[in-house]
Amino acid sequence: MRPSLSFLWSVLVLSLASVIAARAQQPLNAEIRITKIEPIFVDSPKIMAGAYSKKAAPGRPAPWIEVDVTFDRVQTAKTEPKFADELTFNYYILLKNQLVTAEKKPTMLTGSVTHISTPDGKDLHSSIYVNPRTLAKLFDGKAPVNVAQSILDVGVTVSGKNGLLAAVAWKTPVTKDGKGWWENASYTPTPGLLLNKGETPFAPLEWDYFEPVKSKSSN
Repeated sequence: MRPSLSFLWSVLVLSLASVIAARAQQPLNAEIRITKIEPIFVDSPKIMAGAYSKKAAPGRPAPWIEVDVTFDRVQTAKTEPKFADELTFNYYILLKNQLVTAEKKPTMLTGSVTHISTPDGKDLHSSIYVNPRTLAKLFDGKAPVNVAQSILDVGVTVSGKNGLLAAVAWKTPVTKDGKGWWENASYTPTPGLLLNKGETPFAPLEWDYFEPVKSKSSN
């Protein structure tokens, strides 16, 4: 069945909105510029594993949420290194689950990813993930199946050796000093539920698309 024209139009508008929102907000430091925040739903990859024959139980779990962040890094001075030793991306995902929570307010998931040896360049990528089981639990067993049903907003900040470098939200404007909707005291941070790519079944896929992640053993 072909998707309707109205569905295709809504997808196009949502995609354009994410680009416009990101580009309308200026970075705090010229070194990093976030150009796009793209939350999407993705199915667990099917990876062939030779003699390993275990199969999932009947029934298909809800897909993962993947937030793909596109950014540029610019060497701001000749004395600056061509590769950033570490860049920490802090993620804030505000879910649309306020109707099923005891507090009757949305859950704000928080987590961070530290990238190593990030070069100068355009269209670099960072990502964070929400497990299908986590999503089902947070929506009282009725996991959403698309972004429109599940996410109110996404915020991303980037920090390096010079402090806060960039702060951008998917939908809501961020102040010039990097204050975003995630600073709202009515949202309680919920850490520990966001996963970096290496903690998911997507770890071995598209290795060169995303920037390398610092291992937890080196923290």
